[in-house]
Amino acid sequence: MEQAAVKKSFREKLRERELLSPWFLAFLGSFVFGILVYVLARIFPAFAEFWARYPSQGIRFVLGKVTSILPFSTAEWVIFSSPVLIAGYFFFSARSMKKNKSVGNYYRWMLSLVCILLTIVTLFFTAFGPCYFRYGLDQNLGIAKRPVSAQELYDTAKIVSDEIKKVKDDLQFDIHGACIMPYDYDTLVEKVNEAYGKYAATADHVGHFDTYAKPMAISPLFTYTHISGIYTFMTGEVNININYPDFIRPFTIAHEFSHQRGIAREDEANFAAYLVCIESEDAFVRYSGYANLLQYLTDALYKADRDLYSKFRNREMPDVVSKEFSAYSAFFDKYRESTASKVTGTVNNSFLGSQGQSAGTKSYGLVVDLAVAYYLPIETE
Repeated sequence: MEQAAVKKSFREKLRERELLSPWFLAFLGSFVFGILVYVLARIFPAFAEFWARYPSQGIRFVLGKVTSILPFSTAEWVIFSSPVLIAGYFFFSARSMKKNKSVGNYYRWMLSLVCILLTIVTLFFTAFGPCYFRYGLDQNLGIAKRPVSAQELYDTAKIVSDEIKKVKDDLQFDIHGACIMPYDYDTLVEKVNEAYGKYAATADHVGHFDTYAKPMAISPLFTYTHISGIYTFMTGEVNININYPDFIRPFTIAHEFSHQRGIAREDEANFAAYLVCIESEDAFVRYSGYANLLQYLTDALYKADRDLYSKFRNREMPDVVSKEFSAYSAFFDKYRESTASKVTGTVNNSFLGSQGQSAGTKSYGLVVDLAVAYYLPIETE
């Protein structure tokens, strides 16, 4: 009898603190389910692949479609309004607890914050986190990624350069050599969505749904972080830094769309962005894909073999790209050395490392391995 009384008293205490309320148990149950999904994804790539293609895709689809209705970035709005929201929370909670000093009222306010945090973590565990542990893009594309030689980098860069030469006459450039986007931003988003649809039609590892890539209101300031775009898993939004030069934008939108469609690893999102851009019928979008990939290839070639790099610059590099890269370097001088970039770089590096990307932020540049494997496959008997 005494044990039953103790148990009843304990349940009453839980109920008094709102810990047995249906709404809190629902949030807690979702969180536990999210942990289970994430752990299974980290252990079993086959499960992660299934989850990324189907359940996770559904969550990202709903989030992306809902937030696309809004003309502004929900993520930016939350950041801008967070001081007001936090101040409002403390003001109203303090006023409420002054009127009602019960334990239940105190926990009711506290648990509301806990539920917000549980929701954020649960969304990551179920909507995006498992995508880091799915099969590699090379496996889904049927190519064999491998360590590459300097000569292979040279040969792949030459292939990409030849493609640029085919489209350069259809492009417009300013007096500094920077390519000019020939239409407005909304038209660009439509064209990248269209190109992504064509890519997804031939690739069963990604789904496709049209969404709006939202231009960031703080783009000029955000450039100091050296980030050209962000996929916000909490809201399902793609946010683009429109302060970057025009030739960066299509590639960045395609990169962030790739995250939104379940390709989490940075090198893979880069290569998927390239494949998307070259599917476009628009010369400017294709050029963006070629030029951005060529930048990664030549950077890698420079580190691997200075002589081959010089040979490529002198013999193969299209003049339009040389001028483009020079104009980009001049643009970036203002932002090159910034405290914001060091902070975001450290945070991003730590986060990527925690998700199994041991190369951290260097993984962005590993797109060259995929490019070489794609264009120079090893012949097997």
